Amino acid sequence: MKRLLWAGVLLVAGCASGPHVQRERLALPLASNVDAEVRLTQHRIEVSHGNSTVGTAAGLQMASSPGVAAGGFAAGAAAGLIGALVDAAVDAHRQSVAEEASKPLRAATQSLDIDTLIRRSFDGLDENLIAANIAVEVLDRSEAEDEKHKRLKAGTNILVLVPSYSVSYDGETFTYSLFARIVDRTSGSNGRLKTTARYTQVVSYVLQARDLPGGSRFQQLSAEDWQRILTEATTEAVAMLNYDLGAQPSNTLPKRDYGRMPVLLDQERGGRAWVRTSFALMSVPASSLKQRS
Repeated sequence: MKRLLWAGVLLVAGCASGPHVQRERLALPLASNVDAEVRLTQHRIEVSHGNSTVGTAAGLQMASSPGVAAGGFAAGAAAGLIGALVDAAVDAHRQSVAEEASKPLRAATQSLDIDTLIRRSFDGLDENLIAANIAVEVLDRSEAEDEKHKRLKAGTNILVLVPSYSVSYDGETFTYSLFARIVDRTSGSNGRLKTTARYTQVVSYVLQARDLPGGSRFQQLSAEDWQRILTEATTEAVAMLNYDLGAQPSNTLPKRDYGRMPVLLDQERGGRAWVRTSFALMSVPASSLKQRS
């Protein structure tokens, strides 16, 4: 049985050789009772000001997290003060363009309760696999903020879930990502909590504009369209997480190309393919995959 607790106001590598990051083999179910922290700090759709996400590992990494996008672009700044100033100006321009491009998306989705839609997707967490009782707490704060103010909860087998979603800067790709970790938090010698990550994974649902019906663009979609996309994306992301927790890592998966990005084909489900990269487990349209040349 899942118990939902609300807190706060609410919540590049081009190589696909490595399976998901898992520091130890998890004994499942984890325990009889597991706390799940949903860190829901994003409350509306955004256009990322990172690079294009069309079939590139770097782009998809950026799309999976607005924070990664912001940091990733700045990391490429030329050395020296002049380079940094130029980069800051370009980055500011891209942020301005992205903010303007976000307006029609927000107008189309303003009638949707995206927070509740995301929250409900966690009803799909597998109680047979993870724990018989999963207490889901929705927080509108990051772990870093809670650590700073000493609000982190101590314990073992804590499932930390951070959703994010965005349309790419070029308008070609929508990505919903779930950054998932299983952590133990114990008291350190200095009296502060020490966090040990035992499982880390990013699961991402990727939809490209070319796969929208009738040649539509993301900025042209209705509230009903976004309701359908977000429901499918959030539901599938949780299903992918359930699957990945119990999956056996394999280096013998079929090799495919997704755009310019090499991936490993894990499985196909209903017209979509679950593929692995060195940084994520992604759901993409099966028709978008090509045999490795």
